[in-house]
Amino acid sequence: MKGMRWAVVFLLILSVVAAGCLDNNFVYAKGKSVSPGETKEWPFKGPANLTVKLTSNLPVEVKVVSADGEVLKDFGTVKEVNEVVKLPKGRWKVVVRNPCNETAVIDVTLKT
Repeated sequence: MKGMRWAVVFLLILSVVAAGCLDNNFVYAKGKSVSPGETKEWPFKGPANLTVKLTSNLPVEVKVVSADGEVLKDFGTVKEVNEVVKLPKGRWKVVVRNPCNETAVIDVTLKT
């Protein structure tokens, strides 16, 4: 019976953590590798003010897009971003793509 109780508690905690991962309100990744042609995405829910801070050893493409692909903010191909983006109501994601032929290493902080 005690083992069953722990299993239920574990599943409850796991479901809460998984639900929290669907709509981030904070992302911090230091030294994240992005292979050539690879894309990394982080979802957010609006309305919110989203702080986007990113540094990279190589130029990477950075955009904020809606769930259906509408570009809200295109930062271009850059090595650094430090801006606040006003997210309208809906689901949004920060997309980082490496267009280079080498692996990029990024540090990224995203928070609402």
